Amino acid sequence: MSRIAFVTDSSADLTNEEARKFGIAVVPQLVIFGGRSYRDGVDLTADEFYSQMANSSELPTTSQPSVGEFVAVFTELLKNNDTILGLFVSDKLSGTYRSAVSAAEMVGGDIRVINSQIASFGIGGLVMDGVRLARQGVSAEGILAFWESSRESMKNWFVVDTLEYLRKGGRIGGAAAVLGTLLQIKPILTIVDGAVDLFARVRTHHRAMEYILGEFDKLARTGEPLRLAVIHTQRATEAQQLAEELGAKYPHVWVTVVVLGAVITAHAGPGLLALLAYPLAQQLIPEFHREKSSSIPAGLE
Repeated sequence: MSRIAFVTDSSADLTNEEARKFGIAVVPQLVIFGGRSYRDGVDLTADEFYSQMANSSELPTTSQPSVGEFVAVFTELLKNNDTILGLFVSDKLSGTYRSAVSAAEMVGGDIRVINSQIASFGIGGLVMDGVRLARQGVSAEGILAFWESSRESMKNWFVVDTLEYLRKGGRIGGAAAVLGTLLQIKPILTIVDGAVDLFARVRTHHRAMEYILGEFDKLARTGEPLRLAVIHTQRATEAQQLAEELGAKYPHVWVTVVVLGAVITAHAGPGLLALLAYPLAQQLIPEFHREKSSSIPAGLE
């Protein structure tokens, strides 16, 4: 059986525990405050980043890992593996994917570099599920096919406290249409084809969440087993409560709470709350049922 290694970047929002448990190599992006660079998740935790952002008059910036960093990681992994599968943040949000492609071309060997066209759990969940599938003996081609189908069917909706961070970071995409009416609406955003876009306009955060939950209900009512992430920035209580409610309401939904990391928060700003869902791989349904029937709360790995 082919030995497969898995690589992603820090915008996948994997915890250190998850990266260790699943044996995933995480290449950190850089967060830059006042000319000083921090390796995301290594030199700077999410909580430390939130604190610095709240007390700084200067907006943080980010930078992708260098080609050399990817070369070093790929070279090391190929010593003990036949194939490397790398899933990275959308190329419309970061240059990370392009750096990884360049490195793979330099290193050679069986390195598959994939543009996720998304961020956060849209990457992290798929990579962890890919490891689970590999441990069941699924081939690299089978895992790539799962990633492709999941990417095509993935749904996401999110709200932020302000569009200012997205605007200044140049990552607002089609959502720019709402900038002139910020005082009158609370936009619901989504990522489509790798870029931030406007999904709907409502008046308040409460109505935005009602709208998002209505959209998710349409998806969940099909009865298809789903992976669901409740993603947040400094909304831990609200996110945990929401995850517990959704896990109880939909027995066929596998729920995870995800803290948005520094890289994406640098562009989205504080106060984000999101739902992201994709179909659960058929081979993982027995594992899903074992976890659901155990004493472990829904969403805990």
